[in-house]
Amino acid sequence: MKGGWVVVALCALGVSAADVAAQDEAPAFEASIAATWRAEHAKILDMARDFPEELYASKPHPDSRTFLDEIRHVTIGLEMSSAQLTGAPFDYMARVAEDESKPATRASLVSELEAALARSVSLVEAQPSPILIGWISHQAEHYGKLVTIYRMNGLVPPASRPTG
Repeated sequence: MKGGWVVVALCALGVSAADVAAQDEAPAFEASIAATWRAEHAKILDMARDFPEELYASKPHPDSRTFLDEIRHVTIGLEMSSAQLTGAPFDYMARVAEDESKPATRASLVSELEAALARSVSLVEAQPSPILIGWISHQAEHYGKLVTIYRMNGLVPPASRPTG
């Protein structure tokens, strides 16, 4: 099925056949990957900046990650995807172990997430590889988990708040 990944990727990005047909009006596929990458992670960064520190241990189920651990996991995912794009080795378990000694503070979470996001965005914009479709889907799953933690605490996620 030659080119089948293109169809799957376009569907994952919510691009319709009409959008593809209007090539001069729609952004290039590569630009769509980069835009989706930035948008998905911007929502997660907004959550890291917003969620109350006193609720960082919140989790929807005993087998789930806490809010703190979800944000750290997203950060590790950004670092791991950056390593993949550059061909650098990445030791996931060693990176997870590093987080155990870090402070459980907003400042720590946000600064690490911002740094990992900045690095990944520059790489994604330079080489928007099809492997990023899987990463976008994976990170979107974590966004959904974070939304659940917000809602179970009676909070409205930043992206769901009225603007104006």
